[in-house]
Amino acid sequence: MADPAPAPPPSALRPAGSPILTAGGIVLAIAGLYFGRDLFVPFALAILLSFALTPLVNWLRRWKLPRIAAVLVAVTLAFILIAGIAFVVGRQLVQLADNLPTYQITITDKIRSLQASAPGGGIVDKVTTTIQDVGKQISGEKPPDNVPAQTPGARLGNGTAQEPVTVRLEAPQAKPLEIIQTVVGPLLAPLATAGLVVIFVIFVLLEREDLRDRFIKLAGAGDLQKSTQAINDAAARVSRYLLMQLVVNLTYGIPIGIALYFIGVPNALLWGLLAAVLRFIPYLGPFLAALFPVALAIAVDPGWTMLFWVVGLFLVAELISNNVIEPWLYGSSTGLSSLAIIMAAIFWTSLWGPVGLFLATPLTVCLVVIGRYVPQLEFLGVLLGSDPVLAPEERLYQRLLAGNLEEAVEMAEDYVDEHSSREFYDNVAIPSLRLAENDRQRSTTDTNYRRLVADTAICVVREVEDHVRENAASPDEVAPDEDRAPSVREERPSLVLCLAGRTELDRAAAEMMAQVLEERGIGARVLPPIAVSQGALGQLDLKGVDVVCLSYLHPQPQVYARYICRRLRRRAPHLKLIVCCWNLAPGTGQTEDLKRQMAADAIFVSLDICVDQVNAWVHLPALPGEARPVLPDTEQAQIAALHDLGLASAKSRQFDEVSRKVAQAFDVPIALVSFVDEVQHPQPDGASLPQETQVTQRAAHEESLDAHVITANEVLVSKDVTEDPRFADDPLVLEKGIRFYAGAPLRTSAGLVIGTLCVIDTRPREFQEPDCRRLQVMADELMSQIERRSAEHMGRPQADLVTVAGTK
Repeated sequence: MADPAPAPPPSALRPAGSPILTAGGIVLAIAGLYFGRDLFVPFALAILLSFALTPLVNWLRRWKLPRIAAVLVAVTLAFILIAGIAFVVGRQLVQLADNLPTYQITITDKIRSLQASAPGGGIVDKVTTTIQDVGKQISGEKPPDNVPAQTPGARLGNGTAQEPVTVRLEAPQAKPLEIIQTVVGPLLAPLATAGLVVIFVIFVLLEREDLRDRFIKLAGAGDLQKSTQAINDAAARVSRYLLMQLVVNLTYGIPIGIALYFIGVPNALLWGLLAAVLRFIPYLGPFLAALFPVALAIAVDPGWTMLFWVVGLFLVAELISNNVIEPWLYGSSTGLSSLAIIMAAIFWTSLWGPVGLFLATPLTVCLVVIGRYVPQLEFLGVLLGSDPVLAPEERLYQRLLAGNLEEAVEMAEDYVDEHSSREFYDNVAIPSLRLAENDRQRSTTDTNYRRLVADTAICVVREVEDHVRENAASPDEVAPDEDRAPSVREERPSLVLCLAGRTELDRAAAEMMAQVLEERGIGARVLPPIAVSQGALGQLDLKGVDVVCLSYLHPQPQVYARYICRRLRRRAPHLKLIVCCWNLAPGTGQTEDLKRQMAADAIFVSLDICVDQVNAWVHLPALPGEARPVLPDTEQAQIAALHDLGLASAKSRQFDEVSRKVAQAFDVPIALVSFVDEVQHPQPDGASLPQETQVTQRAAHEESLDAHVITANEVLVSKDVTEDPRFADDPLVLEKGIRFYAGAPLRTSAGLVIGTLCVIDTRPREFQEPDCRRLQVMADELMSQIERRSAEHMGRPQADLVTVAGTK
């Protein structure tokens, strides 16, 4: 059967004009909301009230009340409460209107006191006179001197003044129908809106499940999961907003009403209710609620004490409500940014008037939720939502790209204070370097930008290191005669060498690892990518180093890491080699396969796990008298010696007979002859052979053992590999079942080690000193025969070497 056609890319699935269609749909929706506000405003109010009444209806249903009865009871109670509040407010307004004439004298006296408050004339008079004089000077008018004022009638004939004629227009007596229309007409629109709200609330509560199913069918597009999540999310956010806002407003309005009563402001109950209701209007509501009591305090009190008390009351109430009550009650926000709330209030007010102010926040919350689940409207969630639109690593990468060290350091220090430096590097910093490497792979950034990112990242590491040290050090720990404690990296030897694999971005990642190791008390040293180049790799100072960590942000670092690991292994077999692959390509394979490919001891993609493993390795106890030599890089000389002896292209079966005789001499199942090019470039494992068959082909699992022999240039014996600390945690050695190993170096007449002669067993065994000398004699005799036959048969194929001293 033919392979199915590949799925089209996501871009191909979207119609070309989808942005235009989306914009056109939004414009039509706004126009419909504006021209259909007489219908949509009651419906929106009903939906809002249904969110508030749903918990009450559910509670009544739990008491076995039928749905219709529960809905009618909930709606009746709600509108009785609303009507009661309206009645109280109305009575308070009537009482305030009756008392206003009594406040006129106080207001007049305060205005006169302001006018006469300044010496030499009142403030108002001075300001008015100054403005008039400036206006006359600008217009160039000059008032006439000593000219008597003329009356309007003086300009008529004969210059005689005449009195103006008074004209009075009287409206005809209104008819009863006109009186009714004048009084009832303005009340019809609010009453009609209220009636529609009641009807909508009742039917929305009765048909809540049916409406939800219909909405899912229309908007779900077959995706029930997303539609259900959107409805649940919107309902939870709006219900929580209404409930918490009601509680906050009550805790705001009730104390204000009580305090205004004791201050002496008339109609304190009215202003308390007004403060609770107006606070539903975002930002502007508290100001409007305070405006009326402040004006009344000016009108009532002959002095200014009441005014100061009222202003102070609202300021204290706002501070307590915003900074104590709201954070405590809300727990999670509505998901709107502050700017979005202001813009939403302006938008909905322009569409629906004052009612839009009350509906602005819940309606905008619904829009943000829709933007989260509808891809075409995702921009609504980005523009209006409060969630960060960039992930932490993307934000840090943007700061690094811009070279904005200050903001990058601030982000890093805040994250470190909340978590730890290791989590910051593992979850934010290294992923940001991964983004930079991916841009480099796509060639979307030039070299200067990459260098800027790397240099800024290294500076961030230095600042984080200082920040962590400052937080960890207490004032008592600082000596009085020291201005600054010495750097941590100057106090301990470097047990770990962190090498940058290829680019300056790798160096930044290596710096991060070194800084975390220093925090754990492990000395670390960082070298740039030039240190692992072909010419400089042999000059690395490996003295005192236990672990080498290679950092790579390249998606496929296998080839680069394998070359470096093998060269380091030849110089110092005791080293633990770690390759940190921070940006592995998908489908690269398991870490065990990568470990074989790179000839490393461990492969890590997480800084946390890597640091734990390094900490375990560097704290392993050393064997008594164990020497860890670091030899110069002799690869070229060894390869040249193999060429001179005609062994560079030797077949693997050439020494089978020698291996068999050595195995028989020591009564072991396996004996092997290997050379440095086989240790450095092992071939894939062949087919499984019987235990008694002696093979000369080397597998990657014996590399570590042979490398130790070649490096030490002496016989190596491990009576039980699983108990030997040098190999006990090396799966490359243990996975083939090796338990016993003894190897002797193959030295040329010039003293250059070019290979090993070893015996292997699958169970532990004893190997005494005479056996060691005997194995070395066999190796020396084998090398003598190789050199002699190479000299005798230069340029001709070699015969099998079957005579080895001590095997007869």
